[in-house]
Amino acid sequence: MSLIFSLAKSFLKSRKSRTILSIIGISIGFMLLISSNILMSTLEKSNENIIEEKYGNYDLIVGYQKSSLFLNNSDVDKINKLENIQQTSPFLYPYIGKNTPYKKAMEIQPMYVGLKSDSLSKEHEFTKLSSGHLPGKSEVVVPYSWAKAKNLKLGSTLTFPFPPNEEKTVRVSGIMKKSEYLHSVVLFQYDWLSKATSQDNHVTTLMIKLNDWHAKGQVINQLKEIDPKFFIDGQIKMDKEREQLGGLKPVVQGLNIAVLIGSALLLISTLQMSIQEKKKELATLRLLGAKKIQIAWLVISESIIIAISSALLGVIFGIGISFILKDVIIKVSGIPVENIYIEWPSIMYSVLLGIFITIVASTIPATLASKLSPMQAYRQSIDTEHKTRVALPFISVCLVFLSIALSFFNYVKIHDPKIYILSAAILILSIFLGISFLLRCTVKILSFIIKPFLKQYSLLASRNTIRQLRRSVQIAGVIMLGVIISVVGISVLTTVRDTTEKSILTKYPLSHVIDSNSEYDKPGLPLTFYKQVDSIPGVKSVPVYKNITVFTQNFDESNIKKNSKLILYNINKKREVMTGLQGVDFNKMKSSLPLKVTKGSININQLNQGGVVITNYGSKVLGYKLGDYIKVIHDKELNFKEDKLEYKNGKSKEQVLSLKVVGIIKDYPMQEGPDIGIYTSPEFIKKRFNVDSIDEVYYKILDKKSKNNIENKVEALIGNQPSSKVILYDRQTELETLYNQFNQRVVILLSCVLLMCLLAMIGLMNSMASSLQERSREFATIRALGSNTKYIVRLTLVEGALVTLGGGILGALFGSVLLNQLLLSLDHNSITLPWKMIIICLITTPILGLVATLIPAMYLSKRDILKELSD
Repeated sequence: MSLIFSLAKSFLKSRKSRTILSIIGISIGFMLLISSNILMSTLEKSNENIIEEKYGNYDLIVGYQKSSLFLNNSDVDKINKLENIQQTSPFLYPYIGKNTPYKKAMEIQPMYVGLKSDSLSKEHEFTKLSSGHLPGKSEVVVPYSWAKAKNLKLGSTLTFPFPPNEEKTVRVSGIMKKSEYLHSVVLFQYDWLSKATSQDNHVTTLMIKLNDWHAKGQVINQLKEIDPKFFIDGQIKMDKEREQLGGLKPVVQGLNIAVLIGSALLLISTLQMSIQEKKKELATLRLLGAKKIQIAWLVISESIIIAISSALLGVIFGIGISFILKDVIIKVSGIPVENIYIEWPSIMYSVLLGIFITIVASTIPATLASKLSPMQAYRQSIDTEHKTRVALPFISVCLVFLSIALSFFNYVKIHDPKIYILSAAILILSIFLGISFLLRCTVKILSFIIKPFLKQYSLLASRNTIRQLRRSVQIAGVIMLGVIISVVGISVLTTVRDTTEKSILTKYPLSHVIDSNSEYDKPGLPLTFYKQVDSIPGVKSVPVYKNITVFTQNFDESNIKKNSKLILYNINKKREVMTGLQGVDFNKMKSSLPLKVTKGSININQLNQGGVVITNYGSKVLGYKLGDYIKVIHDKELNFKEDKLEYKNGKSKEQVLSLKVVGIIKDYPMQEGPDIGIYTSPEFIKKRFNVDSIDEVYYKILDKKSKNNIENKVEALIGNQPSSKVILYDRQTELETLYNQFNQRVVILLSCVLLMCLLAMIGLMNSMASSLQERSREFATIRALGSNTKYIVRLTLVEGALVTLGGGILGALFGSVLLNQLLLSLDHNSITLPWKMIIICLITTPILGLVATLIPAMYLSKRDILKELSD
């Protein structure tokens, strides 16, 4: 084995320039792999530190919002034993909730919170102190505003009531940080407060830290199994900020794989050149008794040396470029990075994976080398026209037509996303099997097209390109891969951006949204909250009331079209539709948003008496017209029984409502997509269902100069709400986040494509240098017959351009088909032709070929003719 490695090193040293170029090209792939690994780890670590500092290093809060309900020791033990639970910390709210028996006594008091002084509880916003320490026995931590207003200092004493027990005097042990949200909360030591309020071993909420935040959904489901009544705060904002960065990781990983494939193709091309150049040496080894397996191991040994050398260079330059790109990454991601984090185990795994892929790729040329006939090698050292098996081109073409036909049939008839994915997989397989044949056909067509413009070059250049096809196919493959990534990647990202942008503008018709984030059967924000927001000067707002889930009782199934996606439910042996009945303040809505009435009118008095408004879409799908009565029943009056709905009791039928359609509108501004909702007045919903809570508040800021002041007031109102689940959305922030994510992914994708182009250029330069060296006698003969130096240079430039343009054309064609298959699988309803990207690729790819071929062509043109002919 040592002899084989010695021979491999000797062969590589004999052609230093080609070996060095190959190592540089493949090391670029390793460099990207290492730098992306380091930079992603750095961004994740930095982002996690920012999130933890902003929201606290915990994942869930579970418990109740009533003092009458609490977790006992058994519940806490069950939760602690759940998988993925790392740590928990108890909180006690002895007087929380509207129905506390001590409501009058505690009405003017702040909210009491009992907590333990452990590492987890210190992650809560409550525990961020400006001075002092967390409370011990008979101690209290007070808000900053209290300390200011009442001139309290550390050591000051206060007296608080603790019903059903007597008042107690406590000492101030700490003062909270200044916050608009924590002006009415005081902290006590958990054990002391539980005894002071006679609530021993009561836990109102439990703070939870998980081993892995990705398991949060699973843990939430497990918690709901323990008690469905649990209130669970899942730190949604924290997860959202994590996911914004998390979406980058699969993009980077996918592009890393693509670059590794490009590096592997470059290695295959390099080894095939090496085999071509040393055919006679290999033939001599065979004649001296070397076995086929030893020849194969010789080629694989070369690949191992190249791969390890490239990996070492890649690691060094990858780490170096990570430090250089630190400031660029900060600008692109928007995440402040203080230190570069290097995870050595992950880097070692990436390096070993890269080496493994390159070595596996070397088995292709190794197999070809082992099959080389010694006599054939002596007769001819130049690789003549590469002949492919007839079966592979035929199979490839059949697969292409099968993929397109399957996609077309699915588009017209079935509309199944999985079939589009299958079609895309078939197309990729067809490319893999038929790339050599496809490139041959493309070059022939190109030579025919350019013949009128380059008569003296086109025929000879195309024949030389085809003759050197075995070398060219990998280079064209790298170009093709880069073009496909460009066409598919940029187009998909642009489509997703445009679709999301439209969705955001539809979802937030006004600039801001306050979402109660409450479950459908739970109350939302109180009406007083909306009135407080609406009363802020410079604000124009629209309330969205909680809707009531109802089922129709007089739906005519014959109105449904065959392709309708409307879901029907069996209710007392009749098929009905589920929809929402919602109160709408139409006066407020009309003053802020476009509302077009197509039939009838919106009369508040009629709505208060049971009149309703529906959309054009709802009228068309459900079959209700102006003046019709829609009979509905509240879902609470129905029970599920064996996949069917039945009246809960004999009185349920009496609860059926008859709602008259008094108006039809074009669409409801607050609803995105198809809408079959039924809309009436808030007064009717309040009178009939005793529901007047707010699900969302849409508002816009009219006074731009007071924007910061208004936003602070709104955030203060949100902070005063008992639920921590309320979310404030800013449309501009959402759009900026979208654009930042788009720019991040485009920069990463284009960087990857740029590296692949560099790989292709290095490979083509290497290939052309080797090819021109072998054909030096041919070119010398051409020059001796009267052709000048410029002719030789132009001829070789045309060859290089044909290879890269052929790869570009194939990449554009297959990329366009793959793009539409992927978009259709994502419910994009129209065929897209990314003509801008196609034009850019078709202009860029031949330029790459010209640049890569220029240096070896110029070098060849200056060689001595007589010397070449004499040799």
